[in-house]
Amino acid sequence: MDLFEIRNWFAHNLCDYLREKENEDLEKLLTVIEVIEKECVETDERIGKVIVSEFPLIRKENNKLSLNRKELDPFTEEYLKEKATAYREFLQSLEEFEPVGNDIEKNIRMARKLFEAKLYFEVHELLEELWMGEFGKYREFLQALIQLGVAYYHLTNYNLRGFELLLKNARELLEPYSGETYGVNVDLLKKEIEKPDSNKIIEF
Repeated sequence: MDLFEIRNWFAHNLCDYLREKENEDLEKLLTVIEVIEKECVETDERIGKVIVSEFPLIRKENNKLSLNRKELDPFTEEYLKEKATAYREFLQSLEEFEPVGNDIEKNIRMARKLFEAKLYFEVHELLEELWMGEFGKYREFLQALIQLGVAYYHLTNYNLRGFELLLKNARELLEPYSGETYGVNVDLLKKEIEKPDSNKIIEF
């Protein structure tokens, strides 16, 4: 299980939870986070089997889950710890929320929360599914927000060129829009994108 597979597993389960608020998605996330933080936790048979089948870096003995140390290198272990911390903090910050479903405004509000938590890849994952089914006048607006998330994801990986290119693309996609759109001050956002600063995070 490489870093991309870990990233995708976390993002997939989190975004499914945000869309539908199914308890199993949350239970899987919290259990994996606990295993990473405590290294060994007890769980019920059902959720244990699901996690082991989806997350090969975790093994199951009886009703206990633990990290599979034979499959771990120091870099991956550090990545897991950072991911677990970021996700726990985000989930704790959510408190009570309505599942976003296919509602554009709810998705954008949730994407903003993800962005503020520096979960930039998750911004992309949440909005992309909505964008794929949107063929109206807000399709390019959603795409611009997706590219904004991916731009900052590139920046966290020290890909300054990718960051700058995606910000430019996002600015071009926003051109037809103005005023407030789904709670986003588009005019202000366009101004911020026009003068990008890799040391300052743009807000939307």
